[in-house]
Amino acid sequence: MRVRNLAVTATVAALAAAGLTLPLAGTASAAPALKDDFNGDGYRDLAIGSPDSNSVTVTFGSASGVSEGRSVTVSQDTPGVPGVTEPGDEFGESVTSGDVNGDGFADLIVGAPGEQATGKPSGSVTVVHGGRNPFTSGGRALNSPADTTGRFGEAAVWTDLDYDGSPQLAVISGDNWYYYTGAGENGHVHGLEVDFLPEGVRLDGMVAGNFKYKDGVGFVLYGERADGGAWTAHMNGGVGDYGYRAEVLAEGGDPTATRDAATAGDVDGE
Repeated sequence: MRVRNLAVTATVAALAAAGLTLPLAGTASAAPALKDDFNGDGYRDLAIGSPDSNSVTVTFGSASGVSEGRSVTVSQDTPGVPGVTEPGDEFGESVTSGDVNGDGFADLIVGAPGEQATGKPSGSVTVVHGGRNPFTSGGRALNSPADTTGRFGEAAVWTDLDYDGSPQLAVISGDNWYYYTGAGENGHVHGLEVDFLPEGVRLDGMVAGNFKYKDGVGFVLYGERADGGAWTAHMNGGVGDYGYRAEVLAEGGDPTATRDAATAGDVDGE
């Protein structure tokens, strides 16, 4: 079984087609102290996606760490979670978290790039709400934007894209990335207008962080070239700037190298 293992931490993501509005944010109380604390007990939780079984296992943290005895499994068969489990959905291919509805609890954000809406794998992202009894109060399905060629939800991040103090959701498909702007009950979804991908490149993942500039969040996008080699690029914007520019970091490389997971952190203590 192929397992996508992504710790649910502070970064996460945005989505879909220009002009489309999707309910994504609530009226909010306090933001959670930890963006991967789904039940509000003050301890970080761990979410592991298993796309081959269309599920995500969440193991709750405690003073003694995580324990298999404190785990729940979330799928599209879970009461209140939108959708129906179908072979090939790949629910759990990407996993992240953030307080999307503003109730003070982290919400689980799950990508299912194999989800079929029109007879082909167009993809979706599902937000499953946290709470004192997490994952029991429903969620929202965010469908693929009209302009993607498929595999929406391949990766997602929840982060403050332009350093205005409010995080947004960003999501990639196989050939583009999308972000939400706006607040309240409706978030407006946008696709990148510039065709930044070389012909034949398919995106596999995305990592967000302050990689290069102090006035905005940068992204590292990675994927596979048509010849099987790796492709990696850095994208960056600034305050109020969603016109992200791409800078290719690497092309080619070992066709057998993994491109299934990546993360970011302060490795050198700067």
